[in-house]
Amino acid sequence: MLSPLPKRPCSRLSLRARRDSLARGCIQATAPAPGCTAPKAQVALRSAEGNSGGIPCKLSRRHRRAAPAQGERAAPGDGAAPAQGEGAAPGDGAAPAQGEGAAPAQGEGAAPANGAAQGEGAAPANGAAQGEGAAPGNGAALGEGAALAQGDGLILEEGRPPLPYYLRNFLLVMETVLESEDKELFNEADDHWLGTFQKLSVTGQKLYMRLFQRKLNWLKVTKLNYPEIGSDLTPIIEELRLVGLLLTESDLCNVSEALNLLSAPELKLLARNFHLRPQGQRAEILGSLLRLSKQQSIFSCSQKPSSPGLALLNRVKKMIGNCVRVATPARAVFSRLLLLFNLTDYTDEEEAASAGQNQLSTVLLVNMGHVTFPNYTVLRKKKIFRHRDDLLRYDEAVHSLAEVITAMTNGFWSDALQIYKTAREKWSQLENNSDVRFHQQLPVYLRRFTAGWVYTRIQFHGVEILQRLHMYAEAVEELQNLLEQSIYCPGSHGHWWNRLSLNLHQHLKQTDQAIHCLRKGLDDVSVHLGHRLALYQRALRIRDSPSCKKWCHLLQDLPVVSVEDVPHVTIKARSCPGMGNALFLMENISEGSSLGQGEPCSTVICSVEEVSLAYYQQQGFDQGIHGEGTTFLTLFGLLFWDIIFLSGIPDVFRNPYQACPLDLYTDCFYEQRRECIESRVDFLENASIDTLCTLIADAWNGYRGINATLVNWEIFNSLQQVQSLVSCLGGPFLSGICRILAKDLRHGRGGLPDLVVWNSHRCQYKLAEVKGPSDQLSHKQMVWLDQLQRLGADVEVCHVNAVGARSHQLS
Repeated sequence: MLSPLPKRPCSRLSLRARRDSLARGCIQATAPAPGCTAPKAQVALRSAEGNSGGIPCKLSRRHRRAAPAQGERAAPGDGAAPAQGEGAAPGDGAAPAQGEGAAPAQGEGAAPANGAAQGEGAAPANGAAQGEGAAPGNGAALGEGAALAQGDGLILEEGRPPLPYYLRNFLLVMETVLESEDKELFNEADDHWLGTFQKLSVTGQKLYMRLFQRKLNWLKVTKLNYPEIGSDLTPIIEELRLVGLLLTESDLCNVSEALNLLSAPELKLLARNFHLRPQGQRAEILGSLLRLSKQQSIFSCSQKPSSPGLALLNRVKKMIGNCVRVATPARAVFSRLLLLFNLTDYTDEEEAASAGQNQLSTVLLVNMGHVTFPNYTVLRKKKIFRHRDDLLRYDEAVHSLAEVITAMTNGFWSDALQIYKTAREKWSQLENNSDVRFHQQLPVYLRRFTAGWVYTRIQFHGVEILQRLHMYAEAVEELQNLLEQSIYCPGSHGHWWNRLSLNLHQHLKQTDQAIHCLRKGLDDVSVHLGHRLALYQRALRIRDSPSCKKWCHLLQDLPVVSVEDVPHVTIKARSCPGMGNALFLMENISEGSSLGQGEPCSTVICSVEEVSLAYYQQQGFDQGIHGEGTTFLTLFGLLFWDIIFLSGIPDVFRNPYQACPLDLYTDCFYEQRRECIESRVDFLENASIDTLCTLIADAWNGYRGINATLVNWEIFNSLQQVQSLVSCLGGPFLSGICRILAKDLRHGRGGLPDLVVWNSHRCQYKLAEVKGPSDQLSHKQMVWLDQLQRLGADVEVCHVNAVGARSHQLS
C-alpha cells in the first residue's frame, strides 16, 4: 500500500504556464509500483528538483471539475484522498468552506457516503481516487491521483459551467494514455492534432466530441442540434475548420456522399431536373443519378463545368446547404487513443467501425456508478506494440476485419471477397517482418492484439466467402495455409481441420486427401475434444460409405474418440399454427388454482425449453432454470472469483475496465493458476453442504452487481435459490465441473445442457438437453453429456415432438 501523499497547495497557474512547466520537466508523474492493488493505486506529482511545493494539478484548470478555494488542503488518509474540489470527500480535519469545491449538502448532487461528491456521472464510492491502471472497484471515482468531480453543483471556476460528461471522459482517456508508456506510439504529426484539440475553446471541444462520436458521414448543419453548446454553431464550426479538424461543404467532392444527404422527395425533384424518371424506391433513384454522374470515367472538383457529374454535384450542394464532416487524419489519432486506453474491448468489430467510442460509454457508466469492475492488480510487463508503425498495422487490420464482416453481414459477397484479397496481400508483405517475429514471443492472450492475429481471422472469414461463392479449391488452399502456422489462433485448428476435410471429401471429391487430413487433425495436439470427436465421426462415415470402400485401408488404426450415450425422453407439445416448430401452445397451469371448477385454463405461446420446464415441474422438480451454460459459468465465477482476479500474474490485467483477465479463454489461465485451482477443487470436493452455501453467500454478498464476464447476476432469483441448487449438486460434482471449465473455458463454455431442474426438498437434480423437432446433438453437447454423466450427474436428452393444435384462447 502506498503511503499518503503530502498536503500541497493548489496551483493557480494558467493552463499555458502549467503545460510549459510540464514540457520543461518541472512536473513528473510517478506510476504506481508494480503489484499495487487496483483500488489503492495512486499517481503522485512531484517536482523534478525535489521541491515539496510542486504543482499538484495534472488536469488543466479548464478541464478540472472544480478548483479548491485558496489555502484548502487535501485530507491525508489511506490512499491519499484527492485535493478538495476534485470530487474528493473532505477528510476528518479538512472541512472546506461552503462554496466552490465544497461537498454539497444532502440533496441534488449530495454525497451519500463519506462526503464523496456525487451527482451526474459521479461514482458512488467512498471517495477513493483510482490510480493509473487501477480498477474502479466499488464505484470509486476515476482518475490518476485525482478524482474527476461530477456533481451538478460543481463548477470549473467562477461563472463557468461544468464540462459535459462526454468531454470529461475523453479528456480522461487522453490524459491516461499520454502519461503512460504508450505516449511513444505517437509522433510529431499526432502530437499536432492532440495539441490542436487542447487549444480549442471549450465550445469547440464540445462540438468536436459530439461529431467525433457520430458515424463518419457528412452531416447537414441544419440537422445539428446541441443547445448545451450554443444556438448558433456557425462560429464554432469555423473554428474547427480553420484548424483542420472539420471539413465543410467546399471539401465535398464525392457525388455519392452528397446524394446520401438528400431526402427521398429531394432526390425525386433532383431526378426531374436532370430529366430522369423519379419513380421507384430511393435506391433506384440513387442508382440512376450515380450512373449519370459517371458518364465520364474520371470525376473530380477540377472537371470542366460541362461535366454532368460536376453539374449534378453543384446542384446537390445548393440543395444541401452547409454541411460538415470530421477530418479523418485527426479522427484516426483520437481513435488510436481510445484503442490504447482499453485495448481489450477494441477487438469487437462494431467497436472498430465506430472508432472505439464504446470506450467512452464504459467510462461514462463507471462514472455514473452504473457499472463497477472487480478489484485487481494492473501489472504490465510486456509491450504489445514496439513502435507506432506496429500500432498502425494493428489498427488497419482491425478496420479491415470490420469491413469484411460488415460486407458479409449485408450479403455483399463480391465486395467482401475484394476486401479479403486486399487484406491477404497486405499480410503476405508483413509475414516476415521483424515485428511479426517479435509478436511470436508474446503469450497467446497478448498475441491476439497483433496484426497477424487479426489478419488470420480475416483469412478464415475469407474461407467462408470463398465457400459461399463456390470457390472450393481456393478455400482449401487458404485452409492449408492457415494450418501450416501455429502462431495465430491455435484454438481454431480443430474447426479448420474439420472444414478442410469436408471441402476435400464432399466438394472436391478428393477422398484420399480428406482421409489424410482427418488423420493429421486427430494427431494435432491443439485440437480439443469436441472437434476431435467431429473428425473421428467423419472418418467413420467415410469408412462405412459404400462408395469409399477402396479407401478403407487408409482408415486403419485411427485414434479412437468415443462418448457414452445418455438416456433420452420424448414429450409431445402442440405446435403453434403458422409458426412451424419454433413455438408451441401450452396451458397456463400456473393459473389453475385461481380458476373455478370447469373453467378452462388459458393457452400461452412458449418455446421448446418452456415446454420442457413444465414437463419437469410435473415430474416433481419444483425449481428450474433455462440457462444453458450460463448457470454453471455463474457458479464457477462465484466459487473461483478470487482466483480469476488473482494478483501477481503479469499482463492479464492491463487497464481499469476489464471484466475478466485476458488469459481467461486460453490454456494459460489454468497453467498460470494451477496450484490455486487444484487446491480449490480439492477443497470443494470435500466440502460439506453448509460450507458450500457459506462460500456462495460470501461471494454473492461481497461481489453482487460487479461486472464480471462469467457471472450473470440475473440468472438466479435470489441467494437462496443459488444455495438450494448448490446443496443439490454437492461438492464432488461441483469440483469436477469446475476443473473441466478451468482447464478449457474457451471450448467448455459451449455445449452445456439447456436446463437445470431440481427438487429443493429431496435434494435431487437433473440436467436436460432439450431438442425440438428435427434438432440433433452437436459434438460439444455429446462431449459434455458424457463428462457430466461420468461425474455422477443425472442427465438426459429431452426431445419435444410437435403435434397438431386446434384453435385455443391465447393469453
